[in-house]
Amino acid sequence: MGGFDEKAFLLAYKRIPRRAFRLLMDEYRDRIYTFCLRAASRREDAEDLAQEVFIRTWKGLDRFRGGSSLATWIYRIAWNVCASYLDRKGRALPVLSYREDDDNDETHAASILDSVEGELRGGRDDREFKRFENRQLLDTLFEQIPEAHKLILTMYYLQELTYEEIAAVTNRPMGSVKATLHRAKTSLRAAAMAEVGVA
Repeated sequence: MGGFDEKAFLLAYKRIPRRAFRLLMDEYRDRIYTFCLRAASRREDAEDLAQEVFIRTWKGLDRFRGGSSLATWIYRIAWNVCASYLDRKGRALPVLSYREDDDNDETHAASILDSVEGELRGGRDDREFKRFENRQLLDTLFEQIPEAHKLILTMYYLQELTYEEIAAVTNRPMGSVKATLHRAKTSLRAAAMAEVGVA
C-alpha cells in the first residue's frame, strides 16, 4: 500500500511525535476519508468520522506493538468507528456465513465498471475522462448497495487490502469476509446492470 515506510514512521514518532503524526495523516487522510464516506454518505459526517479515526489513532499509537501492520491497525480503528456510527443509525453491519460456492465468482469491480462505463461513454477513449467517469460511476453505484458491501469493496479494491488484512481489520473469520465480498460483488454488479438498463 504505497511507499509509506512504517518502520521509519514508528522510529520518527518516538523522537518527534507530532511531526511524524502529520506525515501519517498526509499518507492516510484521503483513504480514511473515502472509507468513512462509504459508511456515511454525507460528507460532513464522513469528515467527522475520519477525524475520530485520527484522534483514536493518535491516542493509541503509544500502545501499538506491531502485531499487525500499521495500515491494518488504522483500518481496524476506521472499521470500528464506522461500525459504531452505523449501529447508532440502526444499520448494524451483518456477519455473513461462508459457503463453498461463494468462491466460484471471481468477477472484479474494475471489470464490471469497465464494461458498464463503455456502455455509458459510447466508446470514447480519453483516459482522463475515463478516470473521472469511473469515479462518478463508482460513487453512484455505491449509493445503491448496503454499507457492509461498500466498506468491504472499498478495502479490497480501492485500498487493496488482502482477505487476511480485511479479516484482521473486521475481526471476522476469513469465511465471513469472503462471503461478504462475494455478496458485495453481486450487489455491485446488479447496481451496475440497473444503471445501464440491462436486465
